[in-house]
Amino acid sequence: MKIARTFTIDYHLYQELRKKPNQSRIVERSIRRYLNQSDEFNREDISTMHLLSELRMRDDCPKSIKVLINDYLTSS
Repeated sequence: MKIARTFTIDYHLYQELRKKPNQSRIVERSIRRYLNQSDEFNREDISTMHLLSELRMRDDCPKSIKVLINDYLTSS
């Protein structure tokens, strides 16, 4: 069973959240983690685009890989 509730959040957080699909699921999962005090890291929670962007910024990433990542990110 689901229930609708209204809570207040920072405007910046709202701006970021409204860009995402299935906002209710994101909020529900976040609350569950908080209540379970789970600090586990789940790779599935991070988008491929974000991972590639972060990898491209690393110093230890080979230049040839960075070129491929950059090409992929700019073509998407």
